[in-house]
Amino acid sequence: MTSHTLLDALELHKSGKIAEAETIYAALLAVDSRDLDTLNLGGLALHALGQREAAAARFVRAIELAPDFADAHANLGSVYRIDGRLEDAAACFARALALEPANGLAANNLGLVRLDQGHTLEAIGLLAQARTLMPGQPDIVINLSIAYMRYGDYPQALGMLDMLAEAAPKDKRAHFGRGAALAQLGRFDEARAALDRAIALDPDYKAAHDKRAALDGQA
Repeated sequence: MTSHTLLDALELHKSGKIAEAETIYAALLAVDSRDLDTLNLGGLALHALGQREAAAARFVRAIELAPDFADAHANLGSVYRIDGRLEDAAACFARALALEPANGLAANNLGLVRLDQGHTLEAIGLLAQARTLMPGQPDIVINLSIAYMRYGDYPQALGMLDMLAEAAPKDKRAHFGRGAALAQLGRFDEARAALDRAIALDPDYKAAHDKRAALDGQA
């Protein structure tokens, strides 16, 4: 038996000591293989360690024991998405969202999968839902702006990114996104200025450097 508790593992996990946390999760599961929280958190640890097949097995086991465990469905979807199993990932995120309609992360992740699959309008709807459920989350704003740009609605994307850049002026992604949208709208001087701002925030921001170089020959 292990003298460690799930709380001990979680504290290590939160502090970034994933391998140490996983040792405790594994020991706890050797004692009680049906503990849902340990299966789920242990799955997250394995995922972070790059052991996706083993992580998926833990999430699947948690779902077998508790089919309505929304977090396990969502976490399994994340594994499948990285593995390129987009339909399986979409099914997992959709199930998590059906179980917890207020789960903004599930809506966001399902939207990203649909964007990966080229279902841009559906992605926009899901990401807009995620933004409503989790207002103020810059990652979701960035994702939604990307979806709008994929759809060709650059003014809508720019409006969102303008607000994000004002609210979070040190978010380099907001300035990079503004540069990309402005370039598509033919506003090249403003685009360069936005990209320069992104580069000032992160001098190693390769995508911004590449975009800026591509604009140098524009009128």
